[in-house]
Amino acid sequence: MEKLAQKLMDDIQVRTHEQLQILEENFHAQRESQINQFNQEAVEESNLYIEQELAELKSSVMQSETQLKWKIKKNLFIRREELVEGLFEQLRDKLCAYTKTEAYLTQYLKFIEDTIAKEGFVNTSVLVKAEDVDAFSKALKAKNLTVMASDHIEVGGVIIQEAGGKMAIEMTLDHQLKVQKEWFFAHSDLQF
Repeated sequence: MEKLAQKLMDDIQVRTHEQLQILEENFHAQRESQINQFNQEAVEESNLYIEQELAELKSSVMQSETQLKWKIKKNLFIRREELVEGLFEQLRDKLCAYTKTEAYLTQYLKFIEDTIAKEGFVNTSVLVKAEDVDAFSKALKAKNLTVMASDHIEVGGVIIQEAGGKMAIEMTLDHQLKVQKEWFFAHSDLQF
C-alpha cells in the first residue's frame, strides 16, 4: 500500500507539475499575445497621431507658403507701382522742361490759330498756366485774344474758351498725362 500511495503521490506530483507547466506556458503565451496586441494598438495609435501631426504640418506649411507668395506678390506690385509713378514723374518733369522751349510755344500757338479758325470762335479766351501768360499774351496780342492763367493747368498746354463759356476745348499736357497714366494702369495689370 505504501508503494501504491507512493505511486499515486508521484503520479499526482507529475500531473501537477505537467499542469503547472501547461498553465505557465499558457500564461506566457497569453502574456506575449497581450503584449503584442498592446504594442500593435500603440503603433496604430502613434501612426494616427503622426498622420494627424503630418496633416497639420502640411496645412501650416501650405498656409505659410501662400502667405509668403501673397506678400511677395504684394511687394512686387508696390515696387512696380513705385517704378511707374517714378516714370510718370520723370515724364512730367520732361514735359515741364519742354514747356520752356520755343517749340512748345510754336506748337500751341498753331493749335490755337487752327482751332479758332476751324470752330469760328469770336471773343475767345485762352487759358494757360501762370508762367506762360506773358509769352502767350505777347504772341497772341495781334490776334486780339484774352490770355488768362488757369489753376487747372500745372504742366502746360491751353484751354480755348468761347465768350460766355458756351464751349471750351482743352489741349493741356496735364490732361494728356493723366489720361495716359490711367490708360497705362488700366492695361498693365498693375492694380493689386
